[in-house]
Amino acid sequence: MKIYIFILLIFVGFTNCQIQTQTETKIQSGEQAAVVIENPKIEVEIHGRVDTLKNEIREIARLWTNYLNSNPDKISDNPYWNEEEKAKYKDFDFSRSLLYQFPAHQLLSEFKPKILSIEKEGEHYGIRTIYLADGLEGEYRKSNPWAIQKIYAVRENNQWRLRNALPIITENWNRKTIDKITFIHSPYYKFNEELALKAVKFCNQLRDEFMFPDWKPFNFYITRSGDEMGGLLNFEFFSAGYTTGIGFHEARILLSGINSEYYPHEFIHLILPKIDRHGLIEEGFATWKGGQNGKTFEESAKLFAIELSKNETVTFLDVVNKKWGWQYAAYYTTGAIICNSAYKQGGVRLVNELLKIPNNSENLIKNLCLQFNLEVKDFDHFWRNETLKFIGN
Repeated sequence: MKIYIFILLIFVGFTNCQIQTQTETKIQSGEQAAVVIENPKIEVEIHGRVDTLKNEIREIARLWTNYLNSNPDKISDNPYWNEEEKAKYKDFDFSRSLLYQFPAHQLLSEFKPKILSIEKEGEHYGIRTIYLADGLEGEYRKSNPWAIQKIYAVRENNQWRLRNALPIITENWNRKTIDKITFIHSPYYKFNEELALKAVKFCNQLRDEFMFPDWKPFNFYITRSGDEMGGLLNFEFFSAGYTTGIGFHEARILLSGINSEYYPHEFIHLILPKIDRHGLIEEGFATWKGGQNGKTFEESAKLFAIELSKNETVTFLDVVNKKWGWQYAAYYTTGAIICNSAYKQGGVRLVNELLKIPNNSENLIKNLCLQFNLEVKDFDHFWRNETLKFIGN
């Protein structure tokens, strides 16, 4: 997933939030216990435009407030979300991973949620919320607001429950299945079957080249931009985590904001066998074989190598920990260079060994040294040399 990193140090120095105890009153009904939060941890402001004198509006405002106070950054059997999507998707809130770059109690205590509108749209209600912080200074002000979110309330078993925007927005979109990819797009989009066939061919060739298990079918939603794609992820505006492509491996959903049927980098995330591998390796492999941000691997590697040659103090861990080089896509490109080096030394076999490296940054260098037969003390030198080779390409 290509993510543009903004000012994520905004919470450094903030005081720890004191969390009040949540008091719940369970009212038994004939179907499911309703939960009323009497002492909310997170205060949710409501704009004057929201007419809470209307019963339905007031109920939906309460539903959304309850959800924001129910650890929405955690995956759980949340009582405020609709049962259909909870049964279908383990990670059912499609905005969760992008919105909550920090724990919910911390994020929502600083970027305070304010409901801007609750408007009826057909059988549903759209809930629009802005996340704003007070008193930010200097560079931190550029991250304000954090997001403007739009999510939906629907009736389920005679109660209001939350639902993702994606199925509502795309209900009347066109669908075309080629092989195991179902392409889904707006009626105004001109479908390019040649690129769609190229997409299927890429996925099959990748599987065959690296001897991966056969990939499962997935739905591919095509939009024109990152912001339009964001609408399918419950955002009208988002900054931290802003992306033009994201895949949900278990849900078999791929979203694209590049106005094309062909997005090899993101296809790879749906084709790779799912394990808890290190992000540098997975994103590196996707960049090596699929490019990133409109550039080929070789183009990105050359640009990165030139910047690295200007700084002799940067270490591999600086890149892994994203302390340097995000503007040069250093994280993605470094992973791609490592994959490329592995292929040159040991072919498909060694690349597949890299893809088994677990998601543990403390042991990442040690694990890489085992694959490349290096001493830990020599790894920075190896990484820098492998990178600088691309200056002459």
